[in-house]
Amino acid sequence: MTAGTLIRSARKSRRLTQASLGRRTRLTQSHLSLIEGDRQNPSFDTVERALRGAGHRLVAVPTLRDDAAVIGSEIRADLAFGRPERALRRFIQLNDNLVSEHGAVRFALAIAEPESTGSKQWDAAIAALVAHHLTEEHLPVPEWATHPSRFLKRSWVFGVGPYTLAPESDRVPPAFRERRVLIDEDTLRSV
Repeated sequence: MTAGTLIRSARKSRRLTQASLGRRTRLTQSHLSLIEGDRQNPSFDTVERALRGAGHRLVAVPTLRDDAAVIGSEIRADLAFGRPERALRRFIQLNDNLVSEHGAVRFALAIAEPESTGSKQWDAAIAALVAHHLTEEHLPVPEWATHPSRFLKRSWVFGVGPYTLAPESDRVPPAFRERRVLIDEDTLRSV
């Protein structure tokens, strides 16, 4: 995760603009913009100050796997550039990352709110994936994953391509069914 992604995710999770975060931290909006755009590599102190201004803390987690915020950002870029197949691969990678970790590390991979992907369907799918894996281990589900904006009003069949079929409802995991994201449970089996 880059410092820019980390700060942008923290800022957006608190619904702050760059200017308002700048006022809280005595960093200029233009400096924050450069950092968030990965055009400037900030010092550790600057990252820590920006995170505190957004009500977050930097915590080290014993894993090399990317979290939901990082992968959500990558999915956003893939969708913006018309690459839904790559977005699907990244979603599966997030699934595998969550499956591979347990307890506090699994929770840590899910706690930072991913910024919107620009697609309500994908936002709901990411929230469902996080809720599915955290609930599986009886871990708390972060507030962002249960926010009403992460639930769809109409069902969406998860997948890419003309041959994507809706699974039988009893094969859709509960966290996905609640959010009306129709995905077959076998899609979530790590290989």
